[in-house]
Amino acid sequence: MPRTLQLFHWLLFESVVVFAMLITPVFWAVLYDADTYVGGEHRWLNASVHAANLGCILVDVVAGSMVLSPHWIHPAILVFVVALYLALAYLNKAINGWFTYNFIDYDRHHWMVLVYAIGILAAVVLIYYIIYALQLLLDRLLPPKVSLSSPLPLSSDSDDDAELKA
Repeated sequence: MPRTLQLFHWLLFESVVVFAMLITPVFWAVLYDADTYVGGEHRWLNASVHAANLGCILVDVVAGSMVLSPHWIHPAILVFVVALYLALAYLNKAINGWFTYNFIDYDRHHWMVLVYAIGILAAVVLIYYIIYALQLLLDRLLPPKVSLSSPLPLSSDSDDDAELKA
């Protein structure tokens, strides 16, 4: 596979993992309003969707073979994507006259919007490196036959070496 496609595949994986870990707490801490979701089935639907999403991502992080990159440019790209998403929300306000999310309405929340934005951008980087550290810890504590950071086996059989030399 070409290196460019490998990079895009890696960034797609990283964005799915980090954004899923970010969206769940932001939804429950900032966006969820118990008055809006009056019925029990709405609460169950929101809880099950977000819990299922987070559960699947955690299984992929723990049991999967992909490891986040330690290079600083990867979380920087994710921060840039979040900043673009925020810019899109303000573009929506300029065109349609309403905000996608109430907590970024600067007319109502003034300086708290800046606190939210900086907090979410910092959370992207923090979540990224927490997941990276968790993956390194799991790789060290539970070393598989094939390292998570390398697709090649750590040990080779002598029969395989003999076949290659022949």
